[in-house]
Amino acid sequence: MSVVFATLGPEGTCHEYATINYIRFQRIGDARIDYVDNFLVALERLRQGEIDFIVQNSAHPQVFELTEKYFREVFVVDTFLFPTKAMGILTRVNIDTPKVLGLMPAARGYIDAGQYEELVFETANPIVARNLLAGKYDSGLTFLHYADDHPGRFRVDKVIGEVDTAWLVYGRKRRCNGKVIGVYDPSLFIKERA
Repeated sequence: MSVVFATLGPEGTCHEYATINYIRFQRIGDARIDYVDNFLVALERLRQGEIDFIVQNSAHPQVFELTEKYFREVFVVDTFLFPTKAMGILTRVNIDTPKVLGLMPAARGYIDAGQYEELVFETANPIVARNLLAGKYDSGLTFLHYADDHPGRFRVDKVIGEVDTAWLVYGRKRRCNGKVIGVYDPSLFIKERA
C-alpha cells in the first residue's frame, strides 16, 4: 500500500519538487503524491486518515492554520531544508512597462511591489506561468525555466534564482517529546576568523 503525501499542486510546483526529493531522501519505495490547492483540505484528509503526510513550505501563508487547527491530532513530524526551483520575474516581450504582476503571496518579499499598479495573487507558480502566457498580466514572478520553455515570449526582468527554504512534514503520530529533534552539526557554529 502506497504512502500518500499531499502537497500544493498542480504538477510542477516547488512543493512537488521538494516532496519528490524528500521521498527519495527517505527511501520510500512506494509513495504517491496527491495535489491540493488549499492545505486546509489536505489537513482534513490527513486528520481522517485518507492521506499519510502533508509537505508544506514554511513560507506558505497557511502554515499557522495547519500547525494550530488540530494541534492535538496533527503534528509537525519532520522538517528539511531544500531549495526552490529557480525563480524570477518574466515579462511578456510586447510589454515595455509592466503594470500588472502575477505571483504567489509567499513570494511577495522577493520584489518591490510598489513598482506595479496591481498584484494578482495565485496559488502556485505554474498557474502564474499559465496565466502570463494567456495575457492575464504583464509580468509574473514564476520559474525561470518558462522563459526557455517558451522562446521569444518573455524577457527576464529579474533573476531571483533558487532560494534555500525550510519544509514542514505533518503527520498523525507525534514525535516531539520535549527534546530537540535535529541534525547535530557543531561545525555550523564555528566562527571564521577575520
